[in-house]
Formats: sequence, C-alpha cells, structure tokens
Amino acid sequence: MSERNQLEKLVSISECIRSWEPHQKKGYDPNETRMSDILECWTGESGPAVGLVGIPFDSAVIGRKGAKGGPKKIRDSVRYFKAYDWSKDFWFGDRKIYDFGDIILEADSVVESHEIISEVINKIASRGFTTITLGGDHSIGYPIVKGLKEAYNPKKIGLVNIDAHLDVSEVIDGRITSGTPFRRILENGLVDGRNFVEIGIRNFANAKIYRKYVEDEGGEFFTIDNIREIGLNQVIKNTIEKITKGTDLTYISIDMDSLDQIYAPGVSAPTPDGLSPYQILKVIHEITQQTKIIGMDIVELNPLYDTADTTAINAANFLVQFVSSYYWKNHKK
Repeated sequence: MSERNQLEKLVSISECIRSWEPHQKKGYDPNETRMSDILECWTGESGPAVGLVGIPFDSAVIGRKGAKGGPKKIRDSVRYFKAYDWSKDFWFGDRKIYDFGDIILEADSVVESHEIISEVINKIASRGFTTITLGGDHSIGYPIVKGLKEAYNPKKIGLVNIDAHLDVSEVIDGRITSGTPFRRILENGLVDGRNFVEIGIRNFANAKIYRKYVEDEGGEFFTIDNIREIGLNQVIKNTIEKITKGTDLTYISIDMDSLDQIYAPGVSAPTPDGLSPYQILKVIHEITQQTKIIGMDIVELNPLYDTADTTAINAANFLVQFVSSYYWKNHKK
C-alpha cells in the first residue's frame, strides 16, 4: 500500500493536483525559479521538509462565510513569487514544499471535524514535516495544535497568535466557533498560558472579560498601540523570550484580519488600524529564525470579499516568507 493510501485509510484527504497556466510553468524563463516550481505533490516522502495542507472549512466562522475558499486561493497566489530571498541573497529553488492536498471534512459536527484535522496533522508532523496549514476559519487552530502536541509529546509548545482578536471566547452551549480556539488550547493544557502571546490586538474589537482571561492565564498581548510605543523589534524580543521560556517548540497562527483592512479586505471580520504586511513578515522571519519552529497556519482569508486578490497575495507572501526563513535557518547550519 502506498504512503498516500495509508494516510487516506486513516482519514480522507484530497488528491493533490497542481495545474498552472502555461506561462507559469517551469521553463518559461530558465534563469528563475518560481515558488510554483518547488511546490510538489506529496508521494510518500519523509521530512525534514515543509509540508503543506489545506483545510477548506468555515462551519465555525462567526463573521462572513467564505473562508473555506482560502486554501485554493492561497495556493493559486503563490505563483506570483520567486524562490529567491533578495534580503538575504538566498536562493532556495532546490528545496521543496510537499503538498498533502486538502483535508476532506464531511463530518456531522465541528467537534468531529476537528478530530479528523488533529489526526491528519499528527500523521504529517510525525513524518518529520514542519507544517503550513491553510484555512479555513480560525477554529481549526485548536485541532492543529492538538495534532502537533500529540506528535511531539511530551515536548512543550510556545504559541504566537497574530490577530486583531483574542479568540479566547467561551464555548457557550457547546458551540465551538472561530472565536474559541485559544481558550480551548489553554484549557486543555496543550499550551501553558505563560508561553502564549497575541500580537496585533485591535482597539474596539475585544471584550474586557477576555482580556482578563488572557492576563489571568499568564498570557501576554501586544496591541497596535504597544507596537507603536515600544517598537516592533522589542515586541518580537519580548515574544520570543516568553514563548521559549521552558518550552521546546514554537508555533505561529496568523489570522489575516490582523492586517489593516486596506491590505486585507477579504477576511471574515475586517477591521481598520491594523498591522502592515512588513510587520507580520518580520515576526514570521524572526520567530522562525530564533526558535525551534514546528509550523504555522494562515486562516480567515475570505476570497468572496477580496479585492484584486490583495488579501490572498498577502497570505501567499506570508507562506513564502516562512518557507524562506525555515530553509535559510537550516542552510546556515
């Protein structure tokens, strides 16, 4: 039985299909390597490498529906980027991103869907892959971290959420939403609150009771004003100190609504006065460089409300930055 069939026997996963427009195919310009050239369908390989998986799921979204279209749109937008990091003069066109396809979710409940997600992430991580997960609504943050915790147990994980919202809402009447993932992560002991940081928290976008919850759990958050006052470099320094204190591994979750809505009109819950693409790219690079990173997710891209693919291309840029930073770190060893 093939490795893919073994994985599919555990849970349904879509066939990975890479199809590009003729002018995007390798060979159009022999002097450059596009990101689409290094994105390969997984056929049984083992890590260490970057493993990509999509989760087209938005059944738990609180805001506007449509985030299930995120994985396809981010993959499509990767074509605009080259496998060359100008800032580091680093060509990584000889590396690979292995695409596992999309997790097929036909479960009867959000809880059952999340169980399937955890199982797949566990299997991918257990094969030595550093995961990039494309959502989908932010509720998938919980099963992703759960799957990683199971794969790396008993190692401890530090967690960064880049987001306009705290996403620590209570699960009321059993309803799991895109606003509850980090409360579930903390309450179930997947991450210690003292190793939890939220960056980009927006004014007028969160409830006081949830601010107190994060503080009581020992977590830390940096608002847009905090970043302006102490500077991005200090925020990153403080974040890395907190997520690595007593932990072995780190993980990054990116909600696309962390961006100012001028950069991200296509999200479930757009808000003004947010982060810039540069700020998020800097956070991704520094955390990936300075910690033992095991993965990142990009969630809440809603193509139905996007303009000129602005949000999707920013999301793809975050993916490319993560891949470059990951392989650059290994290149320097």
